[in-house]
Amino acid sequence: MNFLKLFVLLAVSSCLLLAPLAEAQNGKGKGKGSLRSAEVRGNYRAEIFTAPAEIADTFESLMPRAMLYQPVKTDQKKLPLLISLHGSGGGQRDIEKKGKWTGTIRSLLDPENQKFQCLLLVPQSKGTWHPASLEKMLTVVLKAHPEVDTNRIYCIGYSMGGKGTWEWAMHQPDRFAAIMPKGFIPDLSKAEEMVELPIWAMVGDKDSKARVEGIPAMEKKLKELGSTQVKITVFPGENHSSTPGAVKKLEGLYEWMFSHSKK
Repeated sequence: MNFLKLFVLLAVSSCLLLAPLAEAQNGKGKGKGSLRSAEVRGNYRAEIFTAPAEIADTFESLMPRAMLYQPVKTDQKKLPLLISLHGSGGGQRDIEKKGKWTGTIRSLLDPENQKFQCLLLVPQSKGTWHPASLEKMLTVVLKAHPEVDTNRIYCIGYSMGGKGTWEWAMHQPDRFAAIMPKGFIPDLSKAEEMVELPIWAMVGDKDSKARVEGIPAMEKKLKELGSTQVKITVFPGENHSSTPGAVKKLEGLYEWMFSHSKK
């Protein structure tokens, strides 16, 4: 009988201990999100960040899980946060199994870029990016990571990700220290609200007419409004598919971005 009581007690204790872990992995924490699947490469640790279900249920197209990369070792008390938005095909892959160490994190791991330490957030969307949903996820991330310097939050993206970067900043220009949208068609309806925001936009001159004409028009409009913080790069001979390769060869990207702070 004593043995049976001990067995039952151990079983109940195990359930009580495992329940919070399961809840966290299912994204059912109290507004702070959860992390799992840690993996280290170089000085970065990759984890899956999951937004709490009560918040994720309000997302439009945005998936509740995102990749979050953090420096393993750093001497900085506060770290910048870089958000990278994928193009139209990025929402179809399993972030735990494919492409975990490609894209922006791969470039941050390059020897010449290892001096730039930051948190990197790579969300996923099943469709076009919606600024309101991205802002909700960012709020959860910032709550879970008080080490983020909110004066140094940056956003980058190409194609659909460039459009998402632009539109998020267009709706909340005070959120970012700088943005780097590429290969997109800019909406200039709220250009006057982006005059103070540092922007470096890029496009290949063999891309679609709307992009090739739209990005220089955006620069012209912002400068007419008084911006001294906008610039563009046009890659000769590059189309929509080849421009990302040209971007990778461009020097000074991270130097420019991380040189900006809201304060």
